[in-house]
Amino acid sequence: MKQFIKQFHLSVLTVLVIGCKDPTRTKTMDFGLFTIEVPYKWQQVKQDGIDSYVGAIAVDNTDTLYFDLGMYSNTLTEHNIEIITRQMMEESATDSSDYIIVKDMPILDLDLDADMYRKQNVSWDTIDNRPAKIVFPRVLGKGTTGIYVGDLWGDSSKVRFNLHGSNLKAQTEQDLLKAIKTLRFHKRNIGNEEN
Repeated sequence: MKQFIKQFHLSVLTVLVIGCKDPTRTKTMDFGLFTIEVPYKWQQVKQDGIDSYVGAIAVDNTDTLYFDLGMYSNTLTEHNIEIITRQMMEESATDSSDYIIVKDMPILDLDLDADMYRKQNVSWDTIDNRPAKIVFPRVLGKGTTGIYVGDLWGDSSKVRFNLHGSNLKAQTEQDLLKAIKTLRFHKRNIGNEEN
């Protein structure tokens, strides 16, 4: 009998240890106006917004995700790329942080495609029956990963939503892109929101 009890305790302990370390274990986070299924270790962080409902999700010590639900939510669109030559920059004393600088530019500019210098990939999907823009970096860990929904409720309210992170680790990026597909939105009256 002692052997059975010892073996039973060992089995329970093994299940608990494996369950706690299981990287595929998920949970549903409920933010009131939306839910999302995420890795078990991710934690909700409350934030205060002025004109929208904002918050964050702490992934670990380095990666944090942010959401914004409101009329002014960022579209996650990468800024237009402007390309100049090194000579043009030097002649005009231009701040180089606003431009992509190339050694030489062909006279007819036909061979130079600004999309070669973009940091983001963009794809479109349907998430919870809503058209959604998904963005992710061309180079892992360098850029924005996230989702933008332009007309959340499909009415005249013009409420938008984004959830994103910057320069995420490869595993976090993969987990976020998977979690985005589980987003579910829940329209509620303003008085019933729990922000």
